[in-house]
Amino acid sequence: MKFSGVVVLSGMLLASLVRADQFDYYTLAVTLTPAFCDLNPKRFNSVQCRDRKPVVVHGLWPERASGKAPAYCSGEPFAIGQRNEKLLRRIMPDAGLRRYQWEKHGRCSGLPPDAYFSVLTQEFDELKWPDQFSAKGRDLIVERGTILSELQRLNPELPTRGIVLRCEGKDRPPLLTEVRICLSAQGVPVSCEANYRPNCPVAVRIRAWR
Repeated sequence: MKFSGVVVLSGMLLASLVRADQFDYYTLAVTLTPAFCDLNPKRFNSVQCRDRKPVVVHGLWPERASGKAPAYCSGEPFAIGQRNEKLLRRIMPDAGLRRYQWEKHGRCSGLPPDAYFSVLTQEFDELKWPDQFSAKGRDLIVERGTILSELQRLNPELPTRGIVLRCEGKDRPPLLTEVRICLSAQGVPVSCEANYRPNCPVAVRIRAWR
C-alpha cells in the first residue's frame, strides 16, 4: 500500500516540510453502508444509500501519536479535477462529505486537494473486504475476532492493532458500522496509537441489504 505518481510524491515531500509537526499517521475510515443507512433514516435517499455499495470511504484523517488530532488547518480551498471527481463518486459518493472531509482533515495533511484524494482513493482500492460485508437477506451475527482474522487474511500486511472496529445501535449485538485502518504518511499499514479505540463486543451484527 504505497502512494504512487509524481503529483502524490511531490505532495508528500511538501507535507514532510509543511506538516511534519502536525501529524504522525493517517486513519482511513470506511463505513458499512447498510448499517449507516439504517441508523440514519434521514439519509436514506442520499447517493450513498441509493448506490447500495457495501462499503464507502468516510475519510482519511491525519492523527498524532499523542494528543489531539489536527483539524480545520489553514490551506487550499476545496477543488479537485474531473478525474478525481469521477473516481471519488465510486468510493465516496456524497459530494458534501468530500468537501467537509477536506476542510476538517485534508488540509492538515499538507497535500493539495487532488493529491490528498488520490492518496485516499489508492489506499482504499488496495484493501480487500470480507464477503460478509455484502450480505443480503438476513443480518449476520459474527464474532469480532472472525472479522479481524478475515481482514488480515485478505490484507496480510495489516497489523492486529492497525484495525479498529466501531459499532453502534440498539441491536444486541450492535451493528458493525465502521472499519478504521491506520497508515503511515507513506501509506504503509501501522498500528494505531492515539486512536486505538475499538468499541465492539465479542459478537457484532452485520446489517444485510434487504
